[in-house]
Amino acid sequence: MDNIVAESLTAMPVERKDGTYALRIPLNQGQMNPGMLKTVMETMTKFNLTSLRVTTGQRLNLEGIPKDKLEEVVASLGTKIDKVPPTVGVCTGVGVCKYGMQDSRGMGKKLLEVIKQNGPYPFKIKSGVSGCKIACGFSHVRDIGLVGTPKGWDVLFGGGAARNVRAGVKIGTKLSGDEALALIEKALDFYKENGRKRERISGLVDRLGEEALLEAVK
Repeated sequence: MDNIVAESLTAMPVERKDGTYALRIPLNQGQMNPGMLKTVMETMTKFNLTSLRVTTGQRLNLEGIPKDKLEEVVASLGTKIDKVPPTVGVCTGVGVCKYGMQDSRGMGKKLLEVIKQNGPYPFKIKSGVSGCKIACGFSHVRDIGLVGTPKGWDVLFGGGAARNVRAGVKIGTKLSGDEALALIEKALDFYKENGRKRERISGLVDRLGEEALLEAVK
């Protein structure tokens, strides 16, 4: 397993309607190693917690934590954080999946660096990288989506799976990795310059129109 996956865990508390808390645990591309799994399982056993949920963002939610036990559970897991850092959802890609056309994991790491380096943004960004057109990385309904093809990457921008579902706008096709990332930087500049506070990219595209986006990334 990739050595970037550390054994230490961080978690962000989220209050639920019933007064209990969940701890949102960010993972690098959904990966865990034996040490991380052991920490989570030992914590669940120690505090008699029974619900661990995998999210669509390739994170973990440890649910049902009583308020008076929250700090103890956090300490058992690792470190409390105020905000979950951006992550990129990926499929297994060409190195593992028989359908994979491109290296989704490698591209996911590069995309994450682009997102981090070009912030801050009006609101959160969710991204998905898929090694083929089956799009297991949910690339079509993410703020930023990459889909691998035999001839390179297709780039989508402004997808969303929230209240107003929309597919991302295809802003590039059959691009090299470097070309795709450069195009995404242009699109992110458009978002930073024109997005309203707490407006997702899909909302920006709905408000200004697809043509404005396509013109901005020429």
